[in-house]
Amino acid sequence: MDSKLFLHPVTKLMTIIFIMVTSFFVFFLLGYVLAVPLFGHSFQELSVLLSGKGQQLHPNILKYFQILQSLGLFVIPPFIAARFLSQQPAEYLGFRYPPNAWSLLTVVVLIFVSLPLINFLAQVNQSIDLPDQFGSLERWLMNREENARQMTDRFLRVHTPAGLAVNLLMVAVLPALGEELLFRGVIQRIFAEWTRSVHWGIVIAAFLFSALHVQFYGLIPRMFLGVLFGYLLVWSGSMWLPVLAHFVNNASAVVYYYVVQDESAFSSAGDDLFGEHLAGVVFSVVMVGLCCYLVYITGRNQVMQKNHY
Repeated sequence: MDSKLFLHPVTKLMTIIFIMVTSFFVFFLLGYVLAVPLFGHSFQELSVLLSGKGQQLHPNILKYFQILQSLGLFVIPPFIAARFLSQQPAEYLGFRYPPNAWSLLTVVVLIFVSLPLINFLAQVNQSIDLPDQFGSLERWLMNREENARQMTDRFLRVHTPAGLAVNLLMVAVLPALGEELLFRGVIQRIFAEWTRSVHWGIVIAAFLFSALHVQFYGLIPRMFLGVLFGYLLVWSGSMWLPVLAHFVNNASAVVYYYVVQDESAFSSAGDDLFGEHLAGVVFSVVMVGLCCYLVYITGRNQVMQKNHY
């Protein structure tokens, strides 16, 4: 019996937070040192630029630190935590059952047919008006949304295949792997154990996943995706399904932006495919339900077959 599994969920949560903070600072400091020869800036110049007091930071430097942040904060900590929390880290993170080709294809279809529903949830989220007494908060949230939109535009506005590859690594590959390992592989498991409910574990991890982005007007659709990714892991027993779903969702946005060179265009991608009418949303809901059912059935049969042998 793995004695590490008897640690209290609070202890496990504190462990992963400590590992995340430590890993982030280690990667940031190492990256800070390497940035001097890479970009030709002194430590003092980098400090001024990163503090926002100097001239606008070059997109390549921003991307460099964004990649380091993804590695230090999301990708590496789950592997370290799994070593501390379990004697079988690969199984702990959800790598016990490799998915079959049918499940992978279903997940790809699932993401694309969910676009109208996600766009609808985004419209609902954006229509929320806070009470008058929270007017200053609402203005702050809207400013953050605008800053995030401008940052996204600076990140994604590239015109070469090499630039596209870097954006895919930064926006799709690393977040898909790191965020799913952290939120679904570790945090979801911890809260499921704490609440003694898989469903509450999924919901809480999805909320934290969405809240971490600090974008109120994307909270609902992002939380929906977090819940969807959480159930993909539970139904299939394989981390690769939520990782693939997350990757396809982010990569499609990056590629779409690369083609049209318009950050706002992707928000209407689902409308272009299915229309703005209720029928398109209903169709999306039905197709999402069907794909989820197929993933559930396929995953259950696969687990039963492996346990039988």
